Amino acid sequence: MATTSCDVAIVGAGLGGCFLAMLLRRRGQNVVVIEQGPSIPSAGADFLKPPGLRVLARHGLADLVGRHGLRRDHIRYYHDGDPIQDCRFPDGGFLIRPYRELVELIYTCCAVEGVEFWFGAEIGDIAVGEGGVEELTLADGRRLRAGAVVGADGTRSLVRQALGIEQVTLPYERLIMRVATVPLTESAARLNRLYFSSDGWLAYFYPLGAEQTRVFVGLPPERDEEIFQDGIPALVDELKKFVSESSDAFDSLQTAAWQRIKVSAMRVAAYHRGNAALLGSAAFACHPMTGMGMSYTLRDAEILADVICAAGGDPVLLDRLMHERYEPRGNAHRRLIDYGDALAATFHDRDAYLAAFREDLHTRGEAAEPALQLI
Repeated sequence: MATTSCDVAIVGAGLGGCFLAMLLRRRGQNVVVIEQGPSIPSAGADFLKPPGLRVLARHGLADLVGRHGLRRDHIRYYHDGDPIQDCRFPDGGFLIRPYRELVELIYTCCAVEGVEFWFGAEIGDIAVGEGGVEELTLADGRRLRAGAVVGADGTRSLVRQALGIEQVTLPYERLIMRVATVPLTESAARLNRLYFSSDGWLAYFYPLGAEQTRVFVGLPPERDEEIFQDGIPALVDELKKFVSESSDAFDSLQTAAWQRIKVSAMRVAAYHRGNAALLGSAAFACHPMTGMGMSYTLRDAEILADVICAAGGDPVLLDRLMHERYEPRGNAHRRLIDYGDALAATFHDRDAYLAAFREDLHTRGEAAEPALQLI
């Protein structure tokens, strides 16, 4: 079977992969996106915080993304039923929009720009040499050679494995997360509410569009099977102990379909090897309490696009610019991961949680970075 060549191959068609593909194509790069699923992924966060919205605004996407989303300017936190703080967001607040809708919007922009997508494309082999990835071979025999390769293929990234980049994954073993979507409630329509308990539970209620409420419940692992095995008869009884202003969702929770979510922190030893780089959850994972994962990934994609385009197809220059401009992203990610660890370790203790909480990281994220000075 013939070999296809392109400037950049991106493995993974999630938000980070699609956004990077769009940026690269706008600057004249020939881009192929490989996605093992039959369509764009549907699982991901529903929040875009101000840092991510600023990235989208720089590329003319803020109005498109925000047009049918819901803006919120603060979240109220509770401990054992009592309000303990309101976290207020600057710059017009944050955006709530289903993850799949966000990715579909960026994917549509990619299609308009002429990005080529290969869906249902399972990778059979990744040939790696001294300069990074030399060739991608799909299970159906197709081959792809690219000047640069980006692994945006999630926590089990095949690109990361092929490059031999070590990862350290630390599950949050004292917390099992479950998520459900129920009809919109009046309390969620008014305000995002996040509840903690001294017994190690949490519950988050927020609107998802005009008709639905998203509910996250976190609980100690030893209680998971007991609570969720028989139509969830005990769940509401437990929530009543610490959820004080979202009781209008209790009836619908009894019959809701709950999905279990694995929550872990992940760090990697390097963000690139030669011509290949990692993006999004292939590179880092933090606790969802931070709410900043997507915003940081959008910024990472912006930097990667600048680096790849500045290298102009020169593999030696690409490697150097990756080292100088992209590898330092690990410092920002480590601070975010450490912050998520601190929140996850303290939320059961009111005073300790308030001491660990940083409104700047929650609302503004990292400090603004200077423009790239490349060559």
